[in-house]
Amino acid sequence: MPSLDDIVQVAESLEKSPVAVIEDRCISVRNRNSTCRKCVHICQTQAIEVSANEIHLDASLCMACGACTSVCPTEALVPLKPTDAELSRAAAKAASMLEGHAVFACARISSKHLADPSLYAEVPCLARMEESILLSLVAHGANRVTLVDGVCDTCKYRSCVPSINDTVTFVNELIEAQGGNVRVERVSEFPQVLLADDTRGLFGSTRRGFFADAAGAAKETAMAAARTTIEQELGYKPKKESIGSRLRVTESGTMPQLEMPRHDVTINAMDAIGFPVVERIESRRFASVSIDVTKCNACGMCAMFCPTGALKRDETDDVSSDIKQLEFTACECVQCGLCRDVCWKGALSVSSEVPTDQLFDFDPVVFDLRKANRPKMIGLGRR
Repeated sequence: MPSLDDIVQVAESLEKSPVAVIEDRCISVRNRNSTCRKCVHICQTQAIEVSANEIHLDASLCMACGACTSVCPTEALVPLKPTDAELSRAAAKAASMLEGHAVFACARISSKHLADPSLYAEVPCLARMEESILLSLVAHGANRVTLVDGVCDTCKYRSCVPSINDTVTFVNELIEAQGGNVRVERVSEFPQVLLADDTRGLFGSTRRGFFADAAGAAKETAMAAARTTIEQELGYKPKKESIGSRLRVTESGTMPQLEMPRHDVTINAMDAIGFPVVERIESRRFASVSIDVTKCNACGMCAMFCPTGALKRDETDDVSSDIKQLEFTACECVQCGLCRDVCWKGALSVSSEVPTDQLFDFDPVVFDLRKANRPKMIGLGRR
């Protein structure tokens, strides 16, 4: 009979990846012409590979920093440890105890046991932080937001520092653009109000909790062993639907379109914070699109592959007829750049600078394509 240590060891080896990969949401899977490699570029352990309509994450290389999940424009990489919901709840609970002061701390400084863990939310690395959670806290009444890090110069996550700085900069600019006066600050020491004279008993698991966790691990190990036996002995494996069969053009003439939970939270939080006080904002979360109709041939590829429907045909158009107009809604754009990448005429450009009257306007920007240089035949092309 295996010992408790054996069970825990096996369970840990079977533990899920700290990041879930939702292939259908990755724009490089949706179209091989996509140039987006934000997750690949930010991953310091080369755990992510994107090529030939496929994305792979090697969980054995992943350090669980969460940086890839914060830069993915279509939320194809989902953090699991902690999830957004868990992190938001922890931060909101802590802020309620600190009169509206929301504090996040990286695992490194948290491990020093200097502060009461009930007064802050812990993340593996501050690179895990992104706009939606921070803006939502401000929209719901947080009067101060603090990110506490360890000594980044010697941390294994130190290459994430530029991404952390970008997040802080973008969030503050978005708050300021809406007339808000709350600021997100990044510091290397816990605020005095969080410090505890004696943190013994505040950290770690109890003996009862340890055995409860071990029992759960034993259950998961048994289930994994059963699945393996069924697959090996009976030759049965669950059928997996291919990506190609799922990502087909729909009757409306587009690829399946996606909802963007983080993106929606971000725009709603900005609206709740206040009204725009600047004419333009720049962010990695939104974009503006322009089309040179003298180059455009009205093939509609940009609208077909847009993952959110930010760029689409005029809804009054018959899908089987020529495209007369394209409509662009800035608040639905996630700056993935796929519309630009699939435009083989080079007629479309994407900018990270967005006029605020577009961002909060219900009326889309309309591009008239009736004078576009149309080809004799319009094909759908290949992914």
